Amino acid sequence: MVLEAGRIALIPDEARGLFLSLMKSVHPGMLLLFKSHMLLSEDAEEACGVDELPFDLGDIEEPILFGQDGIELSHCAEAYMDRLPSIREMTEWLQIARDRLSSYPELENGIESDWLSAMQAWVSQGSQIILLREDD
Repeated sequence: MVLEAGRIALIPDEARGLFLSLMKSVHPGMLLLFKSHMLLSEDAEEACGVDELPFDLGDIEEPILFGQDGIELSHCAEAYMDRLPSIREMTEWLQIARDRLSSYPELENGIESDWLSAMQAWVSQGSQIILLREDD
């Protein structure tokens, strides 16, 4: 798995809530939440010698490689990745979300539309989308 530099902070809270409600209305498994601090395996955490991620998700400029030639993922993270929707499913679901978004004039030209456009661009490039929660 490669965590690319493309990332969206879903803020403000109100917009995030509306956006995630829209996504869940399309399909409950569309954007499954995963806590970022659970990405690393115990061995990787011990090797890094820290209690937090060895990188700042808010300042990713270079891709981060996980797996055989990179940072070892936790078993939970591997299971999460295995449950991600296929590109075909996500493409279909994002189009449904776009159609639903257009029925809410107050959202159609808002930040939620920008988020949806970014997700559609990533999926059209063959990338999968994950929703990471960062706890301070």
